[in-house]
Amino acid sequence: MKKLTIISSVILSSLLILTGCGSNSSKKSNVTSKVKVVKQSSSKEKQKSVTKKKSGVLWNNDKDSRLEDFMKQWGEAMDQTYTKYDGTNNIQTASGMSYPQDFDSATVDGHDVSMAWNKKGTGKNDYNVVAIYNYNNSSSSSITYAFTLADGEPIVLVNEDSGNNWSETKNKSLKENFVNIFDGKATHVEKPKVSSSSSAKSSSLTKATEDLGEGRGGYVTTPEAMRGTWYSKGESGTTKLVISEREIAYTDSNGQSGRTILYKKTIPTPTQVSEKEIDAKREWGDARYANIRGLQYINILGWYQSAGAGAYYAAHTEEIDGSRVPIIVEGGGAEAWTYAVYYPSEDLANQQGDTKYEDLYYQ
Repeated sequence: MKKLTIISSVILSSLLILTGCGSNSSKKSNVTSKVKVVKQSSSKEKQKSVTKKKSGVLWNNDKDSRLEDFMKQWGEAMDQTYTKYDGTNNIQTASGMSYPQDFDSATVDGHDVSMAWNKKGTGKNDYNVVAIYNYNNSSSSSITYAFTLADGEPIVLVNEDSGNNWSETKNKSLKENFVNIFDGKATHVEKPKVSSSSSAKSSSLTKATEDLGEGRGGYVTTPEAMRGTWYSKGESGTTKLVISEREIAYTDSNGQSGRTILYKKTIPTPTQVSEKEIDAKREWGDARYANIRGLQYINILGWYQSAGAGAYYAAHTEEIDGSRVPIIVEGGGAEAWTYAVYYPSEDLANQQGDTKYEDLYYQ
């Protein structure tokens, strides 16, 4: 049993996560419980039916120019200024990514995919990126859109401060107009209608998202594939994780529970902090994304933690009895060793509690 406690010399209770790590046995138990099977192509299956164009050049300079004009108009309507990838120089996002260079380690909804720049849209990747637009809305926050062709279908992916994890945009205007441009149809940009009172409220919300005060530069958002309730079985019993959009909560085998709110920390850690101040912020997590050995982790430190690696959490899948099963990998230590694996059901956690997987990194 390995216990991961994120406590430095100046923090007594910022973040406590108790986990179980199985024995050295590599035997995988039979799975009798029902589990949700994750398919890597699921994001494409959600698309509305469009005409597939399998041969020839799918994207050309005329379509690219029309998209550029549309993005300029759409950005003005949204009060945002987007920078276009010029085909040569990587776009540097405020959240720390470089595109298209970092596409080689990108995930979509937490799943491993092949994603790469392909000017004509005819590559063999899961997502062939034909255009990239980025908007840095603060010194550490950005919105990046990848206009892609997947099996000849136009799909707009977005990354909004999510490390290198992408998802299909929910913006109806972007989705519909990209399809229109691809099919040679007219585009339309409608400026949002906002009353003066709503405008003031919207401005206030935008500011709050970027600066929450006391060194909190907004939130770190978990990938959708991480969200839900997860279970891990160790020598001392079962630990439960509940992961939401901005929080990770736990309940250990003794019934002790806690939560961590995932913030972007924008100020250095002070050398001296009072016990009262530490206790007041014990649920604040200093969170960031980290790509380690092909997994997209969220790394979390205590708010006043000045030493130690913190805890690492990543969405992943493993094959269990012929099915791809979603899991959460928890790591820790200097090399983010795997400390525990969480499953979507308690029954499955009990059955797989002593399993070690060949593609995970153990100490």
